[in-house]
Amino acid sequence: MKNKCFACALLLLCTQVHAVEIDKTDWVSHMMTVVPVSFCQSDQYFRQCFDVTSEQCEETMTSATRVCLSNHESDIPDRLAQPDEGRHWGTVVGKCVGETYVATLASKHNSKAICFDPTHWQQ
Repeated sequence: MKNKCFACALLLLCTQVHAVEIDKTDWVSHMMTVVPVSFCQSDQYFRQCFDVTSEQCEETMTSATRVCLSNHESDIPDRLAQPDEGRHWGTVVGKCVGETYVATLASKHNSKAICFDPTHWQQ
């Protein structure tokens, strides 16, 4: 019985775990869709703290996403191992998109108290 358990453990250790990879082009295309839609939900900072319509938010987010993906294009690998590299580059691009959006629409930022409380938006 001990030998069977040892053999099973050895097989598990020898089995290679392969991360799922995604082509950079597919990942970028996915980001162009997901980022504006996700960031512009009515319960998100970018909608609650800026006096913009859903359409204005998504237009600005789409533009910011395109700019940020272009800025990081040479840094993003041709194939991304998911979930780690996708998460890493999603964070890098997402931060850029958020900062670009805020800078672009600074004049539309509203004065709700919640919009000046960073703990409300941190996760």
